[in-house]
Amino acid sequence: MWSIGFRTDYNWIDLPLFNGRGHPSHVRGVTAVAGVYFLGLPWLYTWGSGRFSGVARDSEYLAEHIKARIGLSGSDRRQVALNEAAIGS
Repeated sequence: MWSIGFRTDYNWIDLPLFNGRGHPSHVRGVTAVAGVYFLGLPWLYTWGSGRFSGVARDSEYLAEHIKARIGLSGSDRRQVALNEAAIGS
């Protein structure tokens, strides 16, 4: 499969997330709107951000940011995982 002419379209997002040129405003994928993040964008943080080779670092950063935001320590995360496994959710 070959793809050409790809263009990003954010028209479906109706939130105050964009700069005057229509690009998402963020710092390493974290936006000013709580709970809204971007991942996989070119140059999100490094050259590899928009590529399979670099998205792991960005996703780890966002996961840590989200965990810190909701206030879960390592032991809390394990307990949540055990509780979810126990109730099947």
